[in-house]
Amino acid sequence: MKEFNTTGICFPDRHYMVDTSDRIQRIIDELIKKNKYFTINRARQYGKTTTISRLRDALRDDYYVAKISFEGLGEAAKSESRFIQMFINEVKRQLSMTAIPKELLAAWSAPFIMPDASVSGESLVQLGERITNLCTQSDREIILFIDEVDGISNNELFLSFLGMLRRKYLSASEGDDSTFKSVVLAGVYDIKNIQVKMRPDKDHQYNSPWNITADFDVDMSFHVGEIETMLKEYREDQGFDFDTAWFAEQIYAYTSGYPFLVSRLCWLLDTKVWIDPDFGSKQAAWSQDGFQRAVKLILKEQNTLFDDLNKKLDSDENLKNLVYRIVVCRENIPFNLNDNLIKFGAMFGWFKDLNGKTVISNRIFETIICDKLLQERTTTRIYKEGVLETFQLKTSTELNMDKIIERFAVHYKSMYADRTSDFLENEARMIFLTFLKPIINGSGNYYMEPEAFDKTRTDIVVDYGGRQYVVEAKIWHGESYEQSGREQLCGYLKRYNLPVGWLISFCFNKNKDTLVGTREIQMDGKIIRETVL
Repeated sequence: MKEFNTTGICFPDRHYMVDTSDRIQRIIDELIKKNKYFTINRARQYGKTTTISRLRDALRDDYYVAKISFEGLGEAAKSESRFIQMFINEVKRQLSMTAIPKELLAAWSAPFIMPDASVSGESLVQLGERITNLCTQSDREIILFIDEVDGISNNELFLSFLGMLRRKYLSASEGDDSTFKSVVLAGVYDIKNIQVKMRPDKDHQYNSPWNITADFDVDMSFHVGEIETMLKEYREDQGFDFDTAWFAEQIYAYTSGYPFLVSRLCWLLDTKVWIDPDFGSKQAAWSQDGFQRAVKLILKEQNTLFDDLNKKLDSDENLKNLVYRIVVCRENIPFNLNDNLIKFGAMFGWFKDLNGKTVISNRIFETIICDKLLQERTTTRIYKEGVLETFQLKTSTELNMDKIIERFAVHYKSMYADRTSDFLENEARMIFLTFLKPIINGSGNYYMEPEAFDKTRTDIVVDYGGRQYVVEAKIWHGESYEQSGREQLCGYLKRYNLPVGWLISFCFNKNKDTLVGTREIQMDGKIIRETVL
């Protein structure tokens, strides 16, 4: 029986997979058949290697395809002759599994006769001659895939290698040479705009010889309909019923279609959640409660995606400040890839463009980031008060959100009444999350609704015990703006068919006594419980 796979290449006959046939054909038709050289640069675990594998399978009947990897080159990356020999050996090994004539393969790997006995080791120029001979004599066009190029991308030798391929590509375009029909690189970094330190001093080379590459604009994320098709196949194999449409929408809502995160949530439901005594069967696991448990499990995991994010935030204060401005301050920061920090975050899959604004790419990453920022506040008094209040504010299946906000208001007034608006304008929402975090910790999940990204408003959505609780935390900017906040919250409640929502307004007016307090508002059939602090 098939399984969900989150390690290594996915194979359609072994794993539950999203059907990517259309995008594979698009890559072939728009890029490979048109002799394009290009780079598949996407974030880690975004399906690059699986895509290359699927492309090879689709192309092997019409072309000779060599798929090699630069992962773990070690010493070979430091010596031109060793690198060239590694390349020759890897291409030979790959082509030996095709129908290429044996004599052609033997000629490809035959020792090169040195024109000067004093010269040891083959040069890139001579490697270029090998490629010419191979492609000229071959009865089929040859396509080269190189995976995991990041490990060598900051190496001068790698630039020289790309430069050789570029010269051959340009010469072949003019009919003066023969070379690979298409060369496809795969890695996280954009090789076209590579920056390489060339000398011990601060001189850098910014222009990659890979500037011949075509743009790769194929969307590799998984969409709701694609996820549901995969889940329907799983449901049929398992022989029990569950709402595939609901799960597909929820999985996409939390992951924005990030391939690893999609498969990981499904894998957790299929292998981990159901064995918990609270569920006891796979059918019970594929429920709203089971999905929340899978989200909780993935947020607790240590994996390369989350490790990379946390390490980068620890090591780069500028990046940390930027995500703070996005997550906490809710600043409208334009999505501009000419900004190196935004480009870096987008390259690693942490940022995306939402109507021209820079936002965190999915709920999972945003929660990881917010948890990290909150972890630095576990010694604060407001967090400790949340810990002490925990068991009075919830049951095993339900949050008493009215009481949570009431107790938060008490502690907020006692601790922060003398603070200025300059301090609290950006901190107020984070203070509420600091109080809320220990209350839901271990039993529920929370995220901030990206559609509400606004410097003055934040929708905090809490999933707990199969229920959703929506709290809009906003800064008071007058009654008219307060009304727009109510309307936004009401719209959210309608969209998700929720009867009640909570609105917390942080007011910094000097004369705010008449505004402070809690009241219940009926609006379009919904209940809004509004608290002004």
